[in-house]
Amino acid sequence: MKETHETGGVTRRSFIQRMAATSALAMTGMAFKTADAAYQKGERKVKVGVIGCGSVSGSYLPVMVESPVIELVSACDIIVSRAEDRANQFNIPHVFPHIDKMLAGPHFDLLVNLTSMPAHYPLNRQGLEAGRHVWSEKPLAVRYEDARQLLPLARKKNVGLWAAPITVLSPQFEFMARTLAGGKLGRVTAAHAHYGHEGHLWSAWFFQKGGGSLYDLGVYNVTSLTGLLGPAKSVVGMTSVCSPVRTLTDGTDVKAEVADNDMLIMDHGNGVLSHVQSGYNYGSADGHSGKTDQYTIDFWGTEGDMHLCGYDWGPHGVDVTTLKEPRIRSAEDPAGYRWQNGGAYIAERIATGRQSLVTAEHALHVLEVMDACHESSRTGKRIDIESTFKWPLFA
Repeated sequence: MKETHETGGVTRRSFIQRMAATSALAMTGMAFKTADAAYQKGERKVKVGVIGCGSVSGSYLPVMVESPVIELVSACDIIVSRAEDRANQFNIPHVFPHIDKMLAGPHFDLLVNLTSMPAHYPLNRQGLEAGRHVWSEKPLAVRYEDARQLLPLARKKNVGLWAAPITVLSPQFEFMARTLAGGKLGRVTAAHAHYGHEGHLWSAWFFQKGGGSLYDLGVYNVTSLTGLLGPAKSVVGMTSVCSPVRTLTDGTDVKAEVADNDMLIMDHGNGVLSHVQSGYNYGSADGHSGKTDQYTIDFWGTEGDMHLCGYDWGPHGVDVTTLKEPRIRSAEDPAGYRWQNGGAYIAERIATGRQSLVTAEHALHVLEVMDACHESSRTGKRIDIESTFKWPLFA
């Protein structure tokens, strides 16, 4: 019975050198030790509480229901009717209108945070403080200075912390990583990535403080390029507001408080530069569906070029051309990869004790890079990056 609670240039040599230099980094999302060995023995499932029962939950929950290691325990939303709807739809036994009541209710192991971006940091922190593993939709927080407090807290509480996006899990990402590491393109010197559409018009927060196209869309590309080329050493950025007023689907006019047009350049060291562009002013027949055949990530090296077919969160192939070989398409099979699989993937990692390619350190680095892009735009200066993460992801 449902219980409702009411309220009030990368060369092969440099690639290997970086691997050695960063191999000693501890990764929060991989190094925690669960106190309950029953996970590994298969004696019980990972109990999950989901907070945020809006549109994104409709993509996450079907995947989590499919997972053999997950038991959905609680659904929570400040609009309690949304939590009730998801609970009815996915047979979730407990419904709560506030995280305080959910954390005080039936125990769960993993908090899956699917709320709006401005709510990520306070809810992620509260989940960690309560001793729960936390999976967060992107980004971990909307400020690097806030997010950096979460890692030591997770270590102190001996729990795991992870965040979307999971672009590093696609077979296309692995193919590109191994192609770069193998030296097929020679010395890699430059890369470009883009992702944009007309903007989400169902909610005002996308255009208000805590939102913005870089944190919503560009975050995928920043994750992919740093994952493939290594942590950024410094950043230059330019941002702007192209549409000062947005009209939402309900007819409400919203004044833009954050950039909706972003240009980011990253210096990865060893002469390697990459560029990310994102925005809410990209008219496209593909829209937000992600069903595109265009290249969205490109790499150039002294011996060839490589291009990702489709968006990095929904890729369907990689084209490679070298000075000695014609263009060849590879890695067309998604092999079960879905961008919605983050919560289920982490639950499986918890249950089996297997290491995760998705880490809090990488997510934190991506957030610092995005913050630095806006700082650079404000100040006109090149901004050094202090954070890093274990790299390469594939030896």
